[in-house]
Amino acid sequence: MWQRNTGIQHSDMLFKLAILSSLLALVASRTHLTDCLDENKYCVGLPRGCVGTACIVAFSSVSNGTHTDIEIFGNDILDKTWLAIAYSADKQMKDDFVVFCIRDDKGTDINDIEEMGGLAYNGYHSNEMIGTVKNMKKDGSDKYGFRMEMVEYEKEEKTLYCKMTHRVEPVIDHFNMTKVEILMSKGVFIKGSLTYHGKTRNNVGIVDLSGEKKHKKKNSASDSLVLLSSAITFIAAKMFF
Repeated sequence: MWQRNTGIQHSDMLFKLAILSSLLALVASRTHLTDCLDENKYCVGLPRGCVGTACIVAFSSVSNGTHTDIEIFGNDILDKTWLAIAYSADKQMKDDFVVFCIRDDKGTDINDIEEMGGLAYNGYHSNEMIGTVKNMKKDGSDKYGFRMEMVEYEKEEKTLYCKMTHRVEPVIDHFNMTKVEILMSKGVFIKGSLTYHGKTRNNVGIVDLSGEKKHKKKNSASDSLVLLSSAITFIAAKMFF
C-alpha cells in the first residue's frame, strides 16, 4: 500500500512539474520584447505603442555603451523572407547599416543559427551584403568591426524572432551620434540576397546606443506580464508546499 501511494505521489509530482513547465514556457514566450519597463531598454514597433508579439514588427535595444543586445521580431513572416532593421541618421534608407534576420526553411541549417542573421549596408539605391554572422567570422568580411553574435533564433508558423549582440562603436562613429532612427522592413530572400523591400519599409522610432538610462514609462502590457509571472509563482507555491 505504501509503495502504491508513493507511486501515485510521484506521478502527481510529475504532472505538477509538467503544468508548471508549460506555464513558465508561456510566460517566456510572451516576454520577448515586452520587458520595456527596464530603464536601459528601448522598445519600438508598429503599430506605434504596440508591445512585443502584439506588434506587426518590433525591435528592442539594450546598450551598455560598448555593445548592444537587440531583438528583431515580426508577424506574418513566411518562408524565403528577410526581416531587418536599419540604423539611420534620418528616415531615409541610404548610407545605413542593416541588421537582418532570415527565414529560409529549406535553404539553411536551422541548427546553425549563425546562418540566420547578419549585416548589410545600404548605399544610395543599392544594397551590399556584408555577410551572415557565420560568414563574417569565417572570411573576415566584418570590415566595420561589428563583431556580431547570434544569441537566439526562433520561428513559428508565421513569426520570426532573432536576438543578436554587436558593438555600437561602428554605428556611433559612422553617424557621429548615439541616437539613431530605426527603420524596419522585410522582403524576399533569394540566393543569399536581400531583395528590394518595396513599400514595407517604415520608421519605427529612435534608440540611444550610448548606454545612458532612458526615462521609465508605465506600460500596462508589461505590468500584466509581471502580474502573470507573480500569479504563476503563487500557483507553484500552492502546488508544491
